[in-house]
Amino acid sequence: MTLNTASRRPLVMRVDLPEQQPDHDGKETARPRLDLLEDVRVTVDIRLGCAELTVKELMALQAGSVVELDRQLGDTIEVRLNEKTIAHAEIVAVGEQFGVRITDISASQ
Repeated sequence: MTLNTASRRPLVMRVDLPEQQPDHDGKETARPRLDLLEDVRVTVDIRLGCAELTVKELMALQAGSVVELDRQLGDTIEVRLNEKTIAHAEIVAVGEQFGVRITDISASQ
């Protein structure tokens, strides 16, 4: 059996491609279609505070009981999106309810 050594050589061809130039014709560059994500549901968590109770205190809770949290109006809290901190906010009172005022958005997230 004889081997043809010419068939074992890699085929090499020269291909000349046109040089690529950035498009500077004044048109806006393509942007991602963020509107495709508008209906995607995400989980946003804003934890206003926590409290430490004994089991006895926990078992004594009933409708109307008040549990004092470790945060106050004006304190800074984290705004978390799918378990990642995306912003910080300040606890505010909005009439009879609580709300948060976004104080900064994490640029690295």
